[in-house]
Amino acid sequence: TGDWSSDVCSSDLQPTKIFIPFAEFQTRYLCLRTQLRSLNFAKDSATMELKSYVRPLESLHTFSNHLIIFTAVTNFVQRPLPPGSTTGAGGAKGQAGALNMGQRASSGIGTFNQFWMYTTPLLGAYIADTYWGRYKTICVALGIAITAHLLFIIAALPPVISNAKGALGCFMLGIIILGVGTGGFKPNVSALVVEQLPLTKMVVRKHPNGERVIHDPSLTANRVYMYFYLFINIGALIGQLCMTYTEKYVGFWLAWLLPTLIYCICPAIMLWARKKYKRTPPQGSVLAKALRIWIYAQKGRWHLSPMKTWRHLHDGLMWESVKPSNIEPHLRPEWMTFDDAWVDEVHRGFSACAVFTWYPLF
Repeated sequence: TGDWSSDVCSSDLQPTKIFIPFAEFQTRYLCLRTQLRSLNFAKDSATMELKSYVRPLESLHTFSNHLIIFTAVTNFVQRPLPPGSTTGAGGAKGQAGALNMGQRASSGIGTFNQFWMYTTPLLGAYIADTYWGRYKTICVALGIAITAHLLFIIAALPPVISNAKGALGCFMLGIIILGVGTGGFKPNVSALVVEQLPLTKMVVRKHPNGERVIHDPSLTANRVYMYFYLFINIGALIGQLCMTYTEKYVGFWLAWLLPTLIYCICPAIMLWARKKYKRTPPQGSVLAKALRIWIYAQKGRWHLSPMKTWRHLHDGLMWESVKPSNIEPHLRPEWMTFDDAWVDEVHRGFSACAVFTWYPLF
C-alpha cells in the first residue's frame, strides 16, 4: 500500500505503479463513474406526488401564526380600545387596540413568544423521535394549536375585550398553548417532507421520448424545499396583510377567526392523506443521550475557582475521557451503547452550538 499523491501523475516523472487501499480505490472509482455518467446524461428531480399533501400545511400554519402573533401583539396589547368600539376596530381614521398596556408590555410579550416558540420544538422533536412518531405528533400538535386559536377568539369577543385583565389572561393562555402546538408541529413537518422523497440515491431512468436522465435525490430535495419555503412566505405575506385590515375595520375577533378557520384545514389534510404518507416509526432520540454524555464528561471538572473550572473544561481531554475505549467495560453506564466516533460527532455538535451562547448579549 502507498499514499495517493499527485506527484506520480506529473509529466516529469516516469510511469510508476502505485498501490492504494481497495476501499479507497472503490470510493474513487464510484465517484469517477458517477461523474462520467453525469456528463453523459441530463439530471432531473424525481416526481413527488405527496408533496402537495405536506407543503400547504406549513403555509397554513405560518398564515395563522402571522395573523395571531406577530401583528396582533403590538395593537391588541399596546394600544387602547378605540372610543365607542366593542371589538377593538379603529375604523378608517382610528387605530385598532384593546388592552392599553403600552409598548413595554407588548415588547415583553413578543419577546417571550419568540423564546417560547423556539424552545418548545426541542420537546416536540424528542416526543416524535422517542414515542409518537412524526405523524401522530403533528396531529396532536394541530389539535393543541386549534385550542389556542379558540382562546384568542374568546379574548377578542366584545364581552371579554372590555375587561382588560380577563382578555389578557385568555390571550396569554392562548400564547402558551399555541407555543406547545407549534413545538410539536414545526420540527416534524420538515422531516415528514423528507420521508416522502421517493429516491435515496441517483438512478438512471428512460423517459418516454427515449432520453436517459439521471434522477438525483439532492435535486429532488432542493426542488421540494424551494416550494416548501415559497408556501411559507406566501402564508406570512397574506397573514400580515389580512390582519392589518380586519382588525382595523371589523375587529380582533374576525382577525383571529380567519386563521382559525384556515388552520382547521390542516387536520383535514392529515386525515385525508393518512394512508398515503410514508411513516417512520420512532427510533429513539439522540438528544437525551447527547445530554447525558455531555454531563458525564464534566464530572470532576467543576470547582469553586472559575479559572480552574475553565482550565479543566478546556484542557482537550474532556471528551476523550468519555469515549468508550477509554472506560473499562464494567465501569460504563448502561446507556453508553455508542462508539468513539459518535462521541466525536457530539463534540463537534456542541462546539458548533457554542456560538449561540452569545445570543443573549446580541
